[in-house]
Amino acid sequence: MLETVREFSTAHREAGETDRVVDGFLAWTRDFGIAHHDAPFGADPYAPLERIRAEQDNLVQAIRYGLAKADAGAVAAASAVLGSLWTIDSNYARLVALAAETDRLLSHFRPGPELVEVTRTALAMWTTYTFLLQGPRPARSLVALRRLPPAPPDTLVRAIAVVLGTAPENRSALYELCDSDEPLVAGAANGIVSYYWENEGDLERALRAARRTLEAFEQCKFPYLQAVGHIRISELCLQVERGDEARRHLTAALLVLERLGARSDLVGVRWWLVLANMQLGAVEEAEHWLEQSEPRPDELLGTLTYGLGIRAEILLARGEVEAGLRLWRRGVDLMVNAEGPIFGFDDEPGQETWILEATAVTVVAHAQHGRLDLVEELTGTLPDRLSAMLANPVENPPPYLMELPISGWLLLALAMVDLDRGARTSDERATRSGARMIALAERFRFRRNFQPTMSSARARQAATHADRPAYDEAVSSYAGRGHENLRAAALDALRAREGD
Repeated sequence: MLETVREFSTAHREAGETDRVVDGFLAWTRDFGIAHHDAPFGADPYAPLERIRAEQDNLVQAIRYGLAKADAGAVAAASAVLGSLWTIDSNYARLVALAAETDRLLSHFRPGPELVEVTRTALAMWTTYTFLLQGPRPARSLVALRRLPPAPPDTLVRAIAVVLGTAPENRSALYELCDSDEPLVAGAANGIVSYYWENEGDLERALRAARRTLEAFEQCKFPYLQAVGHIRISELCLQVERGDEARRHLTAALLVLERLGARSDLVGVRWWLVLANMQLGAVEEAEHWLEQSEPRPDELLGTLTYGLGIRAEILLARGEVEAGLRLWRRGVDLMVNAEGPIFGFDDEPGQETWILEATAVTVVAHAQHGRLDLVEELTGTLPDRLSAMLANPVENPPPYLMELPISGWLLLALAMVDLDRGARTSDERATRSGARMIALAERFRFRRNFQPTMSSARARQAATHADRPAYDEAVSSYAGRGHENLRAAALDALRAREGD
């Protein structure tokens, strides 16, 4: 309903009718939630999603009324439906805000049989986002979720509830669930485990887990879940520079997302299609997908700056070096000087990660083209930031936080700075430092999304051209070392560099 019509109706409503009308509205909300809360993740999500989007404003209003009247059933029903919609739309800012508003009321709710599933859906989503964004930790929503009566894991939410009820604090239990005979449980568990393996630097195991996720979801024939599986595989394929495989999975996901109307993910998938084609050297195809993925002017800063980086890489591949470098500098400058959150809300997961990645790629690109003089301020910040990360690893990090690859970005950037200094000043110690740090960056599995700049072959060529014996010796020395040993080696390399 139009806001002006709603105001007019409220003003003319008889004084004694308000409670009756609101109660009727909340009753409709409960019925709507029961009917539609799990449809977006089911076998035929398209028509239900259209209906939910049409009722989105009404559902938001229902949550306001429900909170004011402490009607937990209506709040659970509306939250379940909106949470499902906003998950598909990747509207994480609204999801986090909704969880914060409703968590306390829902965590104390004891639903009757008709409202158990909408309550399970809302609590499962709030617990999932806490787990994914903050890492394994106690949560009111998890306690309340475990209190609900068990149900067979025949829907995504029920499967997630099984995983959350067993595994968040127990990594070994999570690995056991990866082999579950229940496909949705196995799919959800393998999806989470793929992030753990990625953060461990074992991308092949991460890929195997991601492929098992897709296999499990394909058994259930749920379109959105299949798209999620394809996207996760493509993300990892980009890291191991298998652009052709990434492109196949992204194309499969794109067909589903277009039907779902998942605009945010559509932009992201099209951008990854640009990156996959750049890995394959298909610059014209990359430009085609870039034209399909132009963000709106009102997009969040993080979205806009990511697009700047993609366009910068195309310019560099085309030989338009100054223009490409200028775009990378512009993107970093916009983020560093942003007055508010980059992705829409405070403490946004990945916000600092994207700043560090963009900074590292910018420095590497300028070093490759002999223009480090343009980014001296950026290069000066790298040693302290890297040292702090290496010396203070996060305990129980959330799955999205890839500390090793982040450190790898910064190691590669510093390595390129040292190689540049060695070439300009004939400083053999700087050259040796740079060659050895590239070997370390490879062991830290720096991400290789943005190419040509972050090509592993290009980094390796820079190291071997500058000081092959130092690089080869470092590769041998660092092989087989565990994370703590690698962090110690990187700290030693930083101290030796500062001593120079």
